[in-house]
Amino acid sequence: MAGDNMLVDVSRILKNPGAQEEFEFIFEEALDADEIKITGPVLVKGAVLNVGNLLEMTVHVKTRFKAQCYRCLDPVESELAFSFTENYCPAEEAGDDADEEQSSLCVGVFEDDELDVSLAVKENLLLNLPMRVLCTADCPGICPHCGANLKTEICRCKNEGVDPRLAILAQLKKKN
Repeated sequence: MAGDNMLVDVSRILKNPGAQEEFEFIFEEALDADEIKITGPVLVKGAVLNVGNLLEMTVHVKTRFKAQCYRCLDPVESELAFSFTENYCPAEEAGDDADEEQSSLCVGVFEDDELDVSLAVKENLLLNLPMRVLCTADCPGICPHCGANLKTEICRCKNEGVDPRLAILAQLKKKN
């Protein structure tokens, strides 16, 4: 299955506690966040399990993304893989105050016999994108004075610049 509308038919499992419905999609909606661009197909694989009065959905997501290194600004392409679990209640039971504990376990609701997975995938994809991408864990970055990429070249700056907040101490040192 593919497309923006990732619907899972749960009619078979609604009547059978313990029953499970597996699904697999390719999420095709364009999704970019700030400086991070999704470059590969977003593969979505999972299952919906009837656990009594609610449905438990477990999803595994895998894709590739492209971004700039936070320190040296070189392009970085990497893989992103994560899993998440969410619970869904039937729409008619979501408004009931009778079982407040159960409704607090539910992230979403479903109507009829279909569960739309697309919103959960989109939200969790955005939550799992890295805040800062590094080309290597020990990337030295760029020189703040001359802009040299310290990973590929040697900085020729003289590091004699004194922090203006400490300039008075430098003058005291020269006097002694």
